[in-house]
Amino acid sequence: MIVAGLKLAFLGMAVVFFFLLLLILCVKISYKFFAAGSAREIAEIEAAELNKRKRSAFAKDDEKVIAIISAAIAAHRARM
Repeated sequence: MIVAGLKLAFLGMAVVFFFLLLLILCVKISYKFFAAGSAREIAEIEAAELNKRKRSAFAKDDEKVIAIISAAIAAHRARM
């Protein structure tokens, strides 16, 4: 009776062990499958944020240029 109980215990532990190994293998495969896509998405998001910062910096410069041109036009018209 004890031998049958030990066989059942070892069989149960073996089944759980191999199931966990299969689960770990599936997780590693899915990580490798999805890792390339997520790296590209992260790179695209970073590039979009960088472009957004550049555009906002250029917008501030554009406002300065517009103010300078307007002042120059006003000064030219005042001389006439």
